[in-house]
Amino acid sequence: MTTPVPAAGRVAGRVFLGPIPTPGQPVFRNYTQLPRRVPIRAWRAVRAVSVAAYLALVIGLFVRPAGALFTFFKVIVPVLPLVFFVAPGLWRNICPLSAVNQAPRVFRFTRAYRPPAWLRRHAFAIALVLFFGITSARIAVFNTSGRATGILLAVTIASAFLGGVLFTGKSGWCSSICPLLPLQRAYGQTPFVRVPNSHCRPCVGCTKNCYDFQPQAAYQADLRDADSRWVSPRKLFAAGLPGFVLGYFTLTTSATLETAQVYERLALFLAGSIASFYLLDALLPVTSRLLTALYPAVAISIYYWYAGAVLAASFRTVTGVDVGWARWPVCGIVWALALVWVTRTYAAGRRFEHEASDRTAPVQVGRTAARALAARARRSLVQVRFAPDDTAVDVEAGTSLLEAAERAGQQIEAGCRMGVCGADPVAVTSGLADLTPPGEEEQNTLRRLGHAPNTRMACCARVMSGSVQVSLAPEPGEQIRARPRPASYDRSLTSAVVIGNGIAGVTAADFLRRGHPDCEIHLVGSEAQVLYNRMGIYRLVYGRSAMQGLYLLGESWYDEHAITAWLNTYATAIDTSARRVRLGTGDMLHYDRLILATGSSSALPAIDGFGIPGSFVMRQAADAMAIRSFAQQHDARRAIVLGGGVLGLEAACALRELGLHVTLLERGSRLLARQFDERTGELVRAHLGGLGVDARLGVQAAAVQGSGRVRGVVLGDGTSMPCDILLAAVGIQPNADLAAAAGIAVSRGVLVDDRMQTSVCGVFAAGDVAEHHGQIPGLWPVAVKQAEVAAINALGGDERMTAGLPATIVKGIGLELAAVGQQEPGPGDEVILAGDPGAPSCRRLVLAAQRVVGATVIGHHPLDLAAVTTAVKQGLVLDPAARAAVQAGDWSALASQPQPADAIPAVASSR
Repeated sequence: MTTPVPAAGRVAGRVFLGPIPTPGQPVFRNYTQLPRRVPIRAWRAVRAVSVAAYLALVIGLFVRPAGALFTFFKVIVPVLPLVFFVAPGLWRNICPLSAVNQAPRVFRFTRAYRPPAWLRRHAFAIALVLFFGITSARIAVFNTSGRATGILLAVTIASAFLGGVLFTGKSGWCSSICPLLPLQRAYGQTPFVRVPNSHCRPCVGCTKNCYDFQPQAAYQADLRDADSRWVSPRKLFAAGLPGFVLGYFTLTTSATLETAQVYERLALFLAGSIASFYLLDALLPVTSRLLTALYPAVAISIYYWYAGAVLAASFRTVTGVDVGWARWPVCGIVWALALVWVTRTYAAGRRFEHEASDRTAPVQVGRTAARALAARARRSLVQVRFAPDDTAVDVEAGTSLLEAAERAGQQIEAGCRMGVCGADPVAVTSGLADLTPPGEEEQNTLRRLGHAPNTRMACCARVMSGSVQVSLAPEPGEQIRARPRPASYDRSLTSAVVIGNGIAGVTAADFLRRGHPDCEIHLVGSEAQVLYNRMGIYRLVYGRSAMQGLYLLGESWYDEHAITAWLNTYATAIDTSARRVRLGTGDMLHYDRLILATGSSSALPAIDGFGIPGSFVMRQAADAMAIRSFAQQHDARRAIVLGGGVLGLEAACALRELGLHVTLLERGSRLLARQFDERTGELVRAHLGGLGVDARLGVQAAAVQGSGRVRGVVLGDGTSMPCDILLAAVGIQPNADLAAAAGIAVSRGVLVDDRMQTSVCGVFAAGDVAEHHGQIPGLWPVAVKQAEVAAINALGGDERMTAGLPATIVKGIGLELAAVGQQEPGPGDEVILAGDPGAPSCRRLVLAAQRVVGATVIGHHPLDLAAVTTAVKQGLVLDPAARAAVQAGDWSALASQPQPADAIPAVASSR
């Protein structure tokens, strides 16, 4: 589970160190925001030297063991903790183990597997055991045996290299099981010198709360994590460190103890130190945060009381000069640094707590209110358990099963997040009554999927109380033939044809079958795949599982519903007078009713040269897979994305995940201009910058450079930018040519009335191809509702399509972002910004005549989005008491307001 903390993090369900950085300098800066004074090439040269020195030391331990042991244990080991203490980032940049671990990535032969869940969860505990085990083994083995120490160092560097070959980023060694990691994390809490990471370019989000990504906040996020199994090993290491250090030096200097006695007493020192930590934590009015800073500070002070003498003796051995007096200034400096470090670390922890409380409270409010809201949330925790491994996660009441699964690290797909697409069905094996009841959209989706009655859409089902048990593999339900037949239907209707196998086409075919059990239904789709989650295709760019998990229906669905599927088949002509559709295969389909659901294609940018190899759009699964293939075949390093809408942002983040340097060009003045307000666009741009995506505004591409394939882009001002991949996400174009050729009225899309009827009797349209009241929303929930209306009316009904309030949920960029209804205030409208005056707004309401008509929510509390969506749909009027509560941060007031008599009916929409 990732704890929200103040700064940007990673994307696509990976490690994320918090919501969004604010414009200007954030409190906790990540590595992309730290000043970089040393060029990457210089770091690489230093790393090459460090690896060579390490290998020379290993060879020396076999060839000249005495000298090598002296160098290692009397010089290097005494100095390293001080480096960790003062400038941990410096060591992580030059560490030879880190260098060899990242070599497979640099030279592009890593397999980049994601570590198994057990390793991600227990890696720190493994590193802790390795640290104490190897260090204590010095007493019996390594201090006196050059060969044994040489073997240890050789095995260590080989393990680091193997971890880099197998696993992504640093997850196979540096940030998981390296024995030095616990020491680095403990002393890296508030580095005196912050050296930005020079390894991970780009960051691939391989580990949670990564030090390399955000030095100041990483350990604080670790200690604040809601998963006790994540926090406990870190506290345990800090608790045992002073006792272990004191025991090691006092016992190894004793000439009267046998080795076995040394180990027995060392264990007592370690246990006593741990016991004192937890005793103080239980009895004194101090926080664990203070103790986890104080104990490492005490440990390093003890360490240099002894190591200072070791360094002085080593200097005397090498130079012959007695500098025994130097022990005192060394100790004095370290003790002073430790005192300052404890103070800084405690202050940073408090600042972190305040920032995190502000971000995780339902709104960004003052300190007192934030603490009260955070305390309320902690009191209303509920538990969700996932089969088959019985993984448990505690979440706030109101959290969806999808959010709980993502926090628990479960492999679950997500699509529209509104219960419409059908990407995330789960079986609720216990606690079904503790969930919010399903709405109309979710019920229709569940019926279409045909699973057992205990199935819920994870994105819609919110846990309100008790304990819920969930299986991510829903159980099969009844077949279509077992369902009741409609009471009456038009028996003269014998054949219906639906053109399009997207969500609109499948929904239309589904509702046709619900209303008519006997007529022939033909579903024609140009793509070879059955219905899949188009909102998840960006994952095909960087993922390794291809279409696995994206399919929303099985091939058996068509047979179960007695629907004839024509996949990988084009409809080439429609004869409306003869009522027949010609297919590209030469077949002819006769129809009594025709529903057009041909969808849309990506609009092509009007720039010279677009279309040559290396230039792409991303509308279908095949597009995303072609991008991934091209990037590998041509060793692509740089990408440019045109368009700052939702699709453009998702594409940019996907290419960044693939390892490319990404620049996003938006010709307008802000990002997400169609869906969000200007302030949100600024915050999202800052967030992208933290991810390493360079978003440039007011920039337009004029031409593509390159012959044979893309080499760069010429901008409107005449300058050029190099790139290997150019991806355009500049809008959609309805696929209306087939309808236009048949004489059906077309403007931008196929013109339809409120019944989704076209200009030709018996022909209906739905989805992205349909133009209703001059609008083509391009949203799945709208397409589903239109398809339902079209199918019902095609069967003789009289259903009407009403204009819906637009709602957008963005998740594919590593940021929880939602907008409902009107975003820009009109004349006389009012905007409420919840939070401290002058603070960046993450939650805002738009009021018209005191009615809630729009809202923006960023990094929302689980219940915020549901409450505000209901408020906007119902057009709630805020009374003075509710207004004051909302401004103070209590958005539950939105849910308690009475619904006005003239509430606005609306169709929920999402990206």
